[in-house]
Amino acid sequence: VTHNMQQAARVSDFTAFFNMDEDRAGYLVEFGETRQIFTNPQDKRTEDYVTGRFG
Repeated sequence: VTHNMQQAARVSDFTAFFNMDEDRAGYLVEFGETRQIFTNPQDKRTEDYVTGRFG
């Protein structure tokens, strides 16, 4: 578990991106091979997070 995107990209094989709804309940947004999550995420929220647009 990390908030450091550079570290996650470097050391992990798989990555999961979780988010919270307005009630602060956590939910899984996307899971996949780290390379795919960082280079071609399927969900806009994942893309926005890994590129630093939010979070």
